Amino acid sequence: MDRIRVGLIELIFIIMAIFNLPPLALAQEQRPNHPPAEQTETGYQQQAIQGNAAQGRIGMGSDRGGQGLRRGKGQSQSSGQAPAPTQNFFRFLFSPKLITMLVIGLVAVALLLTGKMDNRTRIPFLVMAAFLYGVSANLGLKLFSGFSMHPSPICAFTKTILYGLRAPMLAIMAVILVLTLIGPKLFCSYVCPVGATQELLAMLAHKLKIRTKKPSFRLSQTVRTLIFLAFIALSWTAILQTTVQGQLRAKSIYDYINAFEGFKWNLEPALLNNLFHFLPLLLTLVFAFLTYRPYCYFVCPVGLITNLVEQIGLFRVVKKDRCSNCQLCAAKAPCPAVPEILKDAVMVPDCFACTICVKSCRKNLLKFGRMR
Repeated sequence: MDRIRVGLIELIFIIMAIFNLPPLALAQEQRPNHPPAEQTETGYQQQAIQGNAAQGRIGMGSDRGGQGLRRGKGQSQSSGQAPAPTQNFFRFLFSPKLITMLVIGLVAVALLLTGKMDNRTRIPFLVMAAFLYGVSANLGLKLFSGFSMHPSPICAFTKTILYGLRAPMLAIMAVILVLTLIGPKLFCSYVCPVGATQELLAMLAHKLKIRTKKPSFRLSQTVRTLIFLAFIALSWTAILQTTVQGQLRAKSIYDYINAFEGFKWNLEPALLNNLFHFLPLLLTLVFAFLTYRPYCYFVCPVGLITNLVEQIGLFRVVKKDRCSNCQLCAAKAPCPAVPEILKDAVMVPDCFACTICVKSCRKNLLKFGRMR
């Protein structure tokens, strides 16, 4: 009953965050100079709209494109106009980027369920995620033209709140939420490039015998929640604004701390601009040697929302009834989730399905399986 109650609360929270907060966008639309949700979504949208006569009007690339996505169902679209939002949604959903994300996540959960996932097996997944979704789009190769960073996971959630429901953002959110409902943070663990890079550095720190500290979940969750609430407050009050091409555009606090932007290698002439562009990712990489997944636990709004979703996920790390609570698995695990798993807590901290706790149990009393 407790889990059902928690699940209902989580669903209400998610519905409010995704559907009830976009009235902020409606309030901003009343301004005559309301901007589009995204100015130029390079690569990602270009790949999705090749061959369309209305190229440049689909997605977030222009004001006219944004207006096209806001058309009602009853409005007809003449030739050359943007397709319906649902058509855009499925176009993005079936793009190479999102399809490979789903495949990687499903293969990972299959290995987790069969007990064949360990650090040696995880490394190829992590390297693949960091390369495909973080590095490949910078190489200028046609093969990876559909793997642009935009829309990044953070933008998918925050820009939806700022500017309303848009097809690219909804497609990214759908993949993240589906994978999280299957297993604990399958997206964050095995697909996210920022998460994969942090995990690889955590493994390297362990090899180098660098002593890392486990994050206090109460502290990290408090910081992560406060940043999210600050984002909502600053956006609603329009304190953070900028002018883009003569238009006022609401800014998100996450625009200044978005580590995903560091995977875009578009250097600018001004050294200071490059510093601000790469600094969030560089700081994330530095702190990843000191504590486990610092960006995931302390900053990322996707981590905050998926922590709620994973509580009702289909599969997760569970203990068997005869567990002796020796706490060896908790001592070995890099995350704060294991002590709560052992206590059968209703709310469990972020679990990244690293399987270290499962492999460290000498009596094989922990497993990755279905919730009881």
